[in-house]
Amino acid sequence: MSGLDYITVSPPNASVPLTDLDGQALPQPRVYLRNSFETPAPSDVTGEIEVLLPGRPDETLDLRRLAGLEHVTEEMVLECAGNGRSLITPAVAGLEWGLGGASPIRVGGVRLVDVLGEILPEVTELVLTGCDRGVVRPEGEVPYQFSIPADVVRQGSGLLVAAIGDDPLGHEHGGPVRFVLPGHYAMKSVKWLTRIEGVTSPFHGHFVNRYRFFGDDVFEDGSPVARIQVRSVIAAPTEGDRLAAGRVTVFGSAWSGSGPVTSVAVSVDGGEDWLEADIEAGPGYFAAAAWRLDLPVAPGEHVVMARATDASGSSQPLVSRWNRGGYANNVAHRVRFAAT
Repeated sequence: MSGLDYITVSPPNASVPLTDLDGQALPQPRVYLRNSFETPAPSDVTGEIEVLLPGRPDETLDLRRLAGLEHVTEEMVLECAGNGRSLITPAVAGLEWGLGGASPIRVGGVRLVDVLGEILPEVTELVLTGCDRGVVRPEGEVPYQFSIPADVVRQGSGLLVAAIGDDPLGHEHGGPVRFVLPGHYAMKSVKWLTRIEGVTSPFHGHFVNRYRFFGDDVFEDGSPVARIQVRSVIAAPTEGDRLAAGRVTVFGSAWSGSGPVTSVAVSVDGGEDWLEADIEAGPGYFAAAAWRLDLPVAPGEHVVMARATDASGSSQPLVSRWNRGGYANNVAHRVRFAAT
């Protein structure tokens, strides 16, 4: 896709240039791509979704049924759990994401709770299945599946999305319908949705087992990767820029899965001193905020660092946390540039 930086072509995985992350919602062609398996053929994606819930007859949803429900839009950030993995030391296995595995977007669709109606109390999780499939170890060939707590849906979170921005959801992004869970890392946002099943005991599919923390000094071993950790990204200046000394404008975006970003602090002296950036809050609880700061910069080499804090009081660490999967590394972003 135009404007993206491909990490792998098969399956397609591509990051957003950091200059695009200025806090504004991106149009669909500039949204990052993350796939564990090859993109299914369009002819294999019918747009029909099987619904299997205890205590009621099985049914099949289609686009016409969804079109008859209340339409909602939400500004949010879609972010890969491995975003920032390449910044971890010592290195871990997995796709070498820099910080371009995230995209502020505006999605349109319907609430999953409005689709499903009442879910019996004994249903503890909903298992979501996509049309894409491939071979994994040790299971062999499996479809892409992920489970979410049923209570999350009962409370109104979780959308069946059929549009990004002003355009229908494209095939490359999981169209015609994908599931999206705002505020959570995007491995839960199952593309090419083909099945929703309610279960009464924990689901232990390949990807649910894979996206867990091990060896992390904050999260307990075996705990699931879930909410997006607070993060800020510097869109400008970019790494290696040579700028005129004097006043330099530093700007970018910031977001969190635990509420709006309340501050972004910027340092050019290794974190000894911090200046507060101006923030333009995004239009929604999980939307990205745009931030900007004019800095006086003397001639020489500089490292600018940005650190966000969210409404829960969480701030970005100044040193990367290590874990076996390289997940949720939200270390403060640093950019080197020269002023002349």
